[in-house]
Amino acid sequence: MEIRPLALGVTRVALNLNAAQAWGFTANYDGPDLVVTVRRPPTLDPARPLEGRTITLDPGHGGSQNGGAGSLRVPEKGLVLPIALRAAELLRGLGATVTLTRSADLTLGLYERGLMAEASASDLLVSIHANALPDGRDPRGVRGPEVYFTHPQAAALAGSILGQLRARLPELGPGAGLKPGTDLALTRPTTQISLLVETAYLTDAGNLRTLSSPEGRERFAGAIATGIAEFYAAQVER
Repeated sequence: MEIRPLALGVTRVALNLNAAQAWGFTANYDGPDLVVTVRRPPTLDPARPLEGRTITLDPGHGGSQNGGAGSLRVPEKGLVLPIALRAAELLRGLGATVTLTRSADLTLGLYERGLMAEASASDLLVSIHANALPDGRDPRGVRGPEVYFTHPQAAALAGSILGQLRARLPELGPGAGLKPGTDLALTRPTTQISLLVETAYLTDAGNLRTLSSPEGRERFAGAIATGIAEFYAAQVER
């Protein structure tokens, strides 16, 4: 732990954990005292690393929140839900307990999603989205997956999921890749490893075709589930 005064009444506290320890933390005040609680690494079964682990998948948007839309005017909320549902099935087949923030077209608040992951004591919060450029931007050449995270503890998982998306869906293009240090409501929670996956661009015709096809959505789900499984398998080897 490094403690360094920055200004009058302002102190920076940096807690540096090794990769095996980086599973989550909370920081709260107890009166005048800052209390930092670090989550212990889970004990994993080498043969089935996901056995008994709890994971929260968050299909982005829903209900009154349509999200983005591509040229076919298909809202993002309807494209990412079947990906999340299928990824949940695949993860459950590997022994995980999967919590879905929504399994239907429901409206949820941004912070409500993170609190659901915390309440279920999940190891991971993976929010699944599809990207889009705003009106007036030239969409040509902007395509492919991106994975956003705020805290270094999510870097390994983000890299694993991105690698699977690129390997299983090469036609999307490599995309902009990893986006560390992002300040988003769904990547800021620290109690568990939290990240947001932008699967592809709704504003790219090829990406949208893949997102809209059952075969494409199956590959998206497989990439996310396998990326998560590879992350857990790597922890066993540490």
